[in-house]
Amino acid sequence: MTDPTTPKPPDPPTEPPQPSMSPVAGPPPEANPVADAGTATPEKRSNVRAWAVGGIALAVILFSGGAVIGMFNGDEPKTTAGATSSPATSPTSATPVAPTTAAPTSAAPTSAIPSPTKVAPLPKPKPPSYKTLTERQWKLIAKDPDGYLGKTYVVYGRVTQFDAATGTDSFRADVAHRRMAEDYDYETNTILNGSESDLENLVEDDIFRANVTVLGSFSYDTQIGGETTVALLQVDSFKVL
Repeated sequence: MTDPTTPKPPDPPTEPPQPSMSPVAGPPPEANPVADAGTATPEKRSNVRAWAVGGIALAVILFSGGAVIGMFNGDEPKTTAGATSSPATSPTSATPVAPTTAAPTSAAPTSAIPSPTKVAPLPKPKPPSYKTLTERQWKLIAKDPDGYLGKTYVVYGRVTQFDAATGTDSFRADVAHRRMAEDYDYETNTILNGSESDLENLVEDDIFRANVTVLGSFSYDTQIGGETTVALLQVDSFKVL
């Protein structure tokens, strides 16, 4: 019969558990504190610690691989609203701008007086050139005075009427292309106008030479009740012969 006070001999040591090939290493089986008391060796504790560290490293690797795979699958980390929203600006935080009191500047008026622009004097009009006529040329003018309007010539004539009926600035004369030997050789009836002051010393039957400008044709009533049309000449200058 066994003495109850006698200590029980320890159990023989058991074989260490074989490592599992599962991808996720579980914690090693708990050792029986009663059975293993006083019988655990340092080699046994080293094996248990190595397997625990290996299991944790494998879990970390699997977790990291899952995160990398999720990143390549397009998963993006979600940010909280508080991290992206900018802080609201308080209406009372704006710094008031003090109004400027500087008076507006005005440009001082220039006192420079522009120099007057010199205007070139207009050239004096060239005096007209009075052409002498042949007998034929004068007959063409007497035939169609409107066709020679504004032309300037030298004519000769004899005053046939210069009285109250003609006025003081016009008269009637027989005109020719040159000075004739006899008074009756001036054949063409003509009306001549001029300045009253220039014509004040001219009277009936005077023989003259005149520089004239053709004004066209002129019609007037005759003393016998008819009407006649003649050449009208403007006297620019004349000389009694």
